[in-house]
Amino acid sequence: MNASSASRKSSQRWGVAINLYGIVVFGFLYLPLFLLVFFSFNRTATGTFPITGFTLHWYRKLLEELFVREAFWNSLLVAGMTTTMAVPVGTLCAFGLVRGRLPFRGLFMGLMLMPMVMPSLLIGIALLIVLVPIFHVGLSLWTAALGHVVILTPYAVLVVATRLYGFDRTLEAAAADLGAPPARVFWHITLPLVMPGILAAALMVFTLSLDQFGVTLFTIGSSSTLPMYIWSQLEIGVTPAINALGTVFILISVMVLFLAQVVLRR
Repeated sequence: MNASSASRKSSQRWGVAINLYGIVVFGFLYLPLFLLVFFSFNRTATGTFPITGFTLHWYRKLLEELFVREAFWNSLLVAGMTTTMAVPVGTLCAFGLVRGRLPFRGLFMGLMLMPMVMPSLLIGIALLIVLVPIFHVGLSLWTAALGHVVILTPYAVLVVATRLYGFDRTLEAAAADLGAPPARVFWHITLPLVMPGILAAALMVFTLSLDQFGVTLFTIGSSSTLPMYIWSQLEIGVTPAINALGTVFILISVMVLFLAQVVLRR
């Protein structure tokens, strides 16, 4: 056996090992989601095994539950407000950090991205201390959205900044050489080329806002969102209704990802 043949067999063995490792990882990640969707159609009220039949009763029950509908619309409202506030702020911060001449740009970037690595519970407690005892603000969906803005704006900054770092600024220079004023260069050259990053940031912020729990728990007051409703229902155990609600969450996430792909391709 020559050296090339031995090297080829070694590469094949490594390839098989990597493929098996990938299958195990993806199975670990997606098998629980598949089981959640599967158990949401279980006729038994336990939410797990045994399987006694398939039914859509739990999805009809979700539509009939007033608290579920209210929590669902609250989640969408908070996510919409968060996206509306976080994405413009994050875009402006990304432009300032990437194109500005700040003396301590690395320090500012680190401070801007710090909420991404801090525990959301600590941020929620800090916001609660600032909003209620100091500013005497009543907790509502608006304060929950402000909390989401604090923790999710760094994601918008990171996504838009990544787009700006790969931006070819010679296009702006060419437009300026042809006589275009700075405002026209921005609206007709810069913004359209950066827009895919802005849209990706908006979709990411919207999706992550739907899933926020720690910050929401301390800033929403008497209202409720879907993660809070699921948490409250888990006190009585996992039921097919919770599985059905989780399946709806998965469907919304898949729809957002599909929309992102369509928008970015166009």
